[in-house]
Amino acid sequence: MSVRSKMKCTEIATRAVEIYDRETRTSRPGTNEVVKLSAAMGDENKPWSQYTPQATVELWITNPEAVRQFAVGGTYFVDFTPAE
Repeated sequence: MSVRSKMKCTEIATRAVEIYDRETRTSRPGTNEVVKLSAAMGDENKPWSQYTPQATVELWITNPEAVRQFAVGGTYFVDFTPAE
């Protein structure tokens, strides 16, 4: 069985991080983009939430092209399926 959730992008923020280089075994300052999603209102979430849906997902993304797929205020489907 899988669960589909309609989510709304509530924030895209840049966060400072330490990036570890495996070859040199050193760290350097860097950044990640953090995309935050929350459950959106709508009938699409009724199969898993009868009333007010509550869910959050936070993605720490290092690929700029992936970040460009999101916009604050945009809605997206997130599918949860077993990985086995």
